[in-house]
This record gives sequence, C-alpha cells and structure tokens, in this order.
Amino acid sequence: ALALSTLISAPAFAAEQVVRLEVGGLTCPSCSFIVGNSLKSVESVVIEDFVEGEDASEGLYTVRFDDEVTSADALIAAVEKNGYPAALLEGPMGGKGS
Repeated sequence: ALALSTLISAPAFAAEQVVRLEVGGLTCPSCSFIVGNSLKSVESVVIEDFVEGEDASEGLYTVRFDDEVTSADALIAAVEKNGYPAALLEGPMGGKGS
C-alpha cells in the first residue's frame, strides 16, 4: 500500500509545456545556431523543431520545457539577451496541421 501511495502522489509529467517562439533578426546561418544555444542554455529546455519563416530573417522554434523549472518568459529573456527579438505565439499545440 505504501508503494502505491508513493506512486500516486509522485508528480507525472504534468508540468511539461510546449510553446512556439517566433524569433527575428536571423540575418545569417549562425544566428539560428546562436538562438538555439540560448534556448538550450535554459534548464530543462529541448528544442523540438525549427522552421525558417517566409522572411529568412525570422524563425519559429517549438520548445519543450518543465514549467516547474523555468518559464516561457525565461526562454524569451535568454533569446533577447543575445540581441534577437522573440515573442510567444499563442494557439494550440498538437495534432497535425496546427
């Protein structure tokens, strides 16, 4: 019974978040690398995807992180610290075509 109560009280992956960040100012191939490293420097962050925007100076990063460890604001701050404007995109994540 003790093992079962421990299992039930242990948190699952409920704190995991997936967000999309739009980043600007990507003027050369190394810019997306710099932004990626900025994001990965934040504890618990995993970059799921990167898509270059219609304008080559913009990109969309899909990022997974533990919201008990960090926040979307911390991700934006890490990117902006290196001089790139970043904004959190609102909208559902999940399912194909979204």
